[in-house]
Amino acid sequence: MPRTSHKAPSGAGRERLIETARRLFTRRGAANVGINDVTAEAGVARMTLYNNFPSKDALTAAVYEEMAAGDLLALDRLPSEGLSEEERVLAVFDHLDRSSGDAEFRGCPFIHASLQAAEPAGPIYAIVRRYKQDLRERMLGLLDEKRSDRLALADQIVLLLDGAGTDAYLRGGADPFAAAKAAASTLLRAGR
Repeated sequence: MPRTSHKAPSGAGRERLIETARRLFTRRGAANVGINDVTAEAGVARMTLYNNFPSKDALTAAVYEEMAAGDLLALDRLPSEGLSEEERVLAVFDHLDRSSGDAEFRGCPFIHASLQAAEPAGPIYAIVRRYKQDLRERMLGLLDEKRSDRLALADQIVLLLDGAGTDAYLRGGADPFAAAKAAASTLLRAGR
């Protein structure tokens, strides 16, 4: 008997569904978007959705997995060669600050997703938790290895990023990122 793959097919319909769901989820929250909303906006039949994803939960997980991978890849692509530790870290704030100017910016989509998850032990919570761990690892990688406070500093920088994203959504504008960037600079210099 031939082996069958449990992986969803990867076709144009699948990509359209993921992209449409991503837009809707980040704009309105995954809990506030139904399957009919996604299929109507994507211009596909419900059967196309169910041929690619067995459930809304599976679609939601695929969306946030892809978003996490894309965000981390964007961070990995930030210039770092020849930059000081402070310049490398502050470049992350500048990168996220640029996205906060988008009219539909609603803060960190991963924090929103974790708060909407039905239970903290579910798949979305696990995706968000893994993303935040990976983000912390990226921050560790930007810090000089000689630092005795590397672990604590990486945690503090992630907290500043999270706070800046939330406050930028609530207040609007980039001022929270500028303030968080200044705080990160102070932390980086204080540890020297």
